[in-house]
Amino acid sequence: MTDHGKSFSRNSAGFPPTGTKSNTLPADASNKAQRSPAETERASDRGTHLAVAAAPVAGNPMLATVLGAGMSIGFYGLLLSAMRIEPVSAYTGPLERYFLGHPVAVAATILFCFALSMLIAKTLGVMAQNNLLDRIRDADLRPADQSGDSPAQAWLDENDAGHVARNWLEDLSRLPGASRTSHLVTRLQEVLTRQSQRGSTKHLADDLRELGGRDADAAHDSLGLVRIIVWAIPMLGFLGTVIGITQTLGGLDFSSGTGAVDNLKSGLYVAFDTTAMGLVLSVLAIFLQFPVERAEQRMLATIDARVGHLVSSTLPSDEASDNQTVLIADLCRGVQAAVAESLSNQATLWRETIDSAQSQWQLVHEKNNTTLADAFELTIAPALLKHAESINETSQAASERMSLQCDRWQSSLDTAQSQLNQTQQTSAEQIRNQTSVLNETLDDVCETLASQQQTLAGHYSSINQTHDAIQRLTEATVSLQHQMATTRPTTDSQTDGMADAMRILARAVDTLSGRMNQDASHSTRRAA
Repeated sequence: MTDHGKSFSRNSAGFPPTGTKSNTLPADASNKAQRSPAETERASDRGTHLAVAAAPVAGNPMLATVLGAGMSIGFYGLLLSAMRIEPVSAYTGPLERYFLGHPVAVAATILFCFALSMLIAKTLGVMAQNNLLDRIRDADLRPADQSGDSPAQAWLDENDAGHVARNWLEDLSRLPGASRTSHLVTRLQEVLTRQSQRGSTKHLADDLRELGGRDADAAHDSLGLVRIIVWAIPMLGFLGTVIGITQTLGGLDFSSGTGAVDNLKSGLYVAFDTTAMGLVLSVLAIFLQFPVERAEQRMLATIDARVGHLVSSTLPSDEASDNQTVLIADLCRGVQAAVAESLSNQATLWRETIDSAQSQWQLVHEKNNTTLADAFELTIAPALLKHAESINETSQAASERMSLQCDRWQSSLDTAQSQLNQTQQTSAEQIRNQTSVLNETLDDVCETLASQQQTLAGHYSSINQTHDAIQRLTEATVSLQHQMATTRPTTDSQTDGMADAMRILARAVDTLSGRMNQDASHSTRRAA
């Protein structure tokens, strides 16, 4: 077993001790706790699926392969490109010597790139799982509160670990998809799947220890290819050394003397370079592997601790059976739960029976209603038909009488309309005659008014003439008085002149009055 499995074995002592408590279920509750074969098969299928999904983080093989190939191609592509550039080619001699000096060196470098890519993929997977561990809280993983269940269900929640595990699995299946991919959730689901097939937590610590050791071994095995590469790289270096020494010794020509020694030295340089490079790459791979493996072990230890705490604090534990009072109390609670469940079942049965009887009575009532309706239809239908015929005949007779009455009313309306038309014609003729008479009268009145206006105009002119004459007379009188005042001898002659003027004025006034009377009488006759 690995160090991680040993540490888990040492930490397993923290779980509660297992006892021999008898989780005796009531008759009705035990029937509910038993699962059907189909449910058992689904649980076993789910356990198989979880066993596959619960494997520790091994990295993405496709990502590691693509990344290793890309790193190898990129490294040698950059090296070959740098060798063709004049300013840089002066500094690529050591790289060319160690990485391109022999095909074995190239193979060792490619293997190192693949080992490094697998470690990178493993690191990314561990970081993703650690991120999920930080985001998922223990409160999110605990089962929902079932406080509203029946007494039997409450008793099962307190005493049957398998029942609690099955309900807990249903709650975990409703988690978001990102949370279900966490290794913490898959480990918890696998533990609960095993526990759901049992009624007690007697083997819970063994399950936790077994799963922790299995995942630790799987995590150790997931780096097996990296360990093989770490072991193979020095072997390739030694192989390159052997091949280089063999080729060098086979190509020696001692006839050249000093040249043969130089060729031997250059060949040995190349041969030992592969060994040096293989050892360096192997040491680098070992030091890079250590933190990755340690991070995965810490992650698995965290998962072991959290899963152990969750299941130990949530699942009902088995207590010691030495205390007989506790056993009797548990038995009494089981009997009480069984009685409560029986009463609940009886109430449900009575409710179903009453509902069934009610539906039966409803069917009978509907059937009786249909029968009564048919009987009423057969009995009352003939009378209704006769009544309908009588109503039809009566309505026809009433329609005929109404039609005759409407005809009489129409003839009366026609007669009244003709009389009204005659009356309108007579009235129109009378109105036309009266209108013509009124028009003639108005014409005469207009002529009379015109003549009166002319007469009045003449009167106004006469009055104006009279007024002028009076004014002249007044002026003459004033002038005469003035003269009389100045010349007393001529008083008598002027007095005679004044008398003549007054007589003339009187005659003019009489003439004017006579004319006005004649005009007034003439106008009166014209108006009549």
